[in-house]
Amino acid sequence: MKQATIKDVAERAGVSKTTVSHVINTSRFVEETTRQKVLDAIRVLNYRPSAAARSLTTRRTGAIGIVISDSSNPFFGELLLSIEEVLRPENYALIICNTNETLEYEAHYLDLLLNQRVDGIIAAATSQPWVELSKAETQLTPVVFVDRAFENFHGYYVSADNFAGAYAGTRHLIECGYTRIGILAGLERLSTMNERLDGYCQALQDAGLPLIPEWIIRSQLSVESGRKAMRTLLSLPQRPEAVFINNNLLTLGALLEMNAQAVSSPHDLGIVAFDEHPWAAVSCPPISVVRQPTRQIGQVAAEMILSLIDGRPVPEKRVILPCELVVRQSCREKK
Repeated sequence: MKQATIKDVAERAGVSKTTVSHVINTSRFVEETTRQKVLDAIRVLNYRPSAAARSLTTRRTGAIGIVISDSSNPFFGELLLSIEEVLRPENYALIICNTNETLEYEAHYLDLLLNQRVDGIIAAATSQPWVELSKAETQLTPVVFVDRAFENFHGYYVSADNFAGAYAGTRHLIECGYTRIGILAGLERLSTMNERLDGYCQALQDAGLPLIPEWIIRSQLSVESGRKAMRTLLSLPQRPEAVFINNNLLTLGALLEMNAQAVSSPHDLGIVAFDEHPWAAVSCPPISVVRQPTRQIGQVAAEMILSLIDGRPVPEKRVILPCELVVRQSCREKK
């Protein structure tokens, strides 16, 4: 069956193609009776306007790019759901790009999204092209960054308070009586990992505890990297008695390695991890975590990109949301 055209709609409604276009794109006032005739014709003919044609008229594509770094990480899954909840009622299609923490992929997806002329981008990105994009005052595609920022960054940004969250988690270990505390610190180039490391260091300093460089283990952000990082920590001649872990995938890998080496928590090693995960509460024992406001991060970022697309003012350019310390049984009781 032949697909209906705008000409077919115009003939059935008894109006011009220009009037049909105005009704579809809400680009000019059309009397209600005429508008209803056009809408009835669209429904009867099952007419679907061309997105490309509409974009020429409205200067919008109805698409928003979402760039995440690791689709296997539950944090980004929850972030996507909360973003979608805000954008779906506004009839936006989402183009999801997974960079797998690869700078080459980030650059590729930036080019792809700009070439697709998406109306806006929400990105958890770290490579240099994104830095330059955030500085471009004449950039026509608004961008909101989530989770990660850059040095001397002044763009639109939504994140958890990583420093305060890590400080609270490390402070909890100290209050439980641990004095030898290490950290699985993640990737050095990520602002989130560095902010959490800074919170850990500050908590140790405020408590008058030593900062041991050998107990700061850098790695990629994956389950296997978590296993290797914990293996390194446990193999040290003098190993810590507690560990703060910067990321949920690192935590899962660390727990697997502890299990393989018959190292138990909290008897052998106290644990506090950054970021909640479904298995954290049902582990044996349940893991104490610093819970991010993940859904709120996504909602705020989505509302911010909608405001930028519509040309509405954004009250705060940089939004930092508080974390919550969830105390379970992976540390000994406070002294």
